[in-house]
Amino acid sequence: MKKTVLLFILSVAAIVCFSQDKGHTITISGRVTDFDDKPISKCEVRVLLSNFTEAYTAYSNEDGFYSIPNVEKGKYMAIYALRPEEYPRQLKVAEKDMRLEFWAWNVIADKDLTINSRYHRLELYGTTVFKENGGYPTIMLYTRPMSLGRMLAYGEALYKDKKKAEDEQVDISAEPEDIEFKVWADDEPLIIRSVQPVQEYVGGGRQMAYLLYLDLPKKQTGKYCIFRVEAHNRAYGGEKGENVYFYEYPAYK
Repeated sequence: MKKTVLLFILSVAAIVCFSQDKGHTITISGRVTDFDDKPISKCEVRVLLSNFTEAYTAYSNEDGFYSIPNVEKGKYMAIYALRPEEYPRQLKVAEKDMRLEFWAWNVIADKDLTINSRYHRLELYGTTVFKENGGYPTIMLYTRPMSLGRMLAYGEALYKDKKKAEDEQVDISAEPEDIEFKVWADDEPLIIRSVQPVQEYVGGGRQMAYLLYLDLPKKQTGKYCIFRVEAHNRAYGGEKGENVYFYEYPAYK
């Protein structure tokens, strides 16, 4: 009888602990593909903390699917997806097979998330969405496209050496006459009212970023909205890139 009671108590405690853990964690899952919807296997999908250190990591299977269970609820700096051997500085594949990364920024992990990622030879970095208080009824998206084709044009001796590339101020920007964008907010396509090039100067070297003026989403539900921006660089044989940003609606009184 005592053993039966003890087993019952342990079972109840286990159920309670499981429920508590489940209430404090979520699962991030999705599919990694190229822009032709072909799955990318063995892709590293990593959740990053505010100092860009690893919090969680998973790898996509042969069909491109990945799953990261037991992610502690909260806000994370970013998620990136990349098949490691494809990165240029690894020098493990031919230049035609090299790729840059997919990024999701300001990730709000308050419930189970599905983040599908597509990546190619154009990387959109540092993406941010914000609204100007008191301004016109638009929302702004800032992003910095980086061209793999332009990087490779400098030659292996330069692009494989990060420090040397930074010292020589290598410019891997996508130029205004070559770049075009599409933006969605929670899968709602947004009208782009204007695209303004912005010259960033990192260590004295120029990098081209862009500020997009967008119509506000028609539907605003919940505490945040997931923006997805896709870019196409017509230079270097055509390059594509995609990015995600979790935008929190202001909670003003």
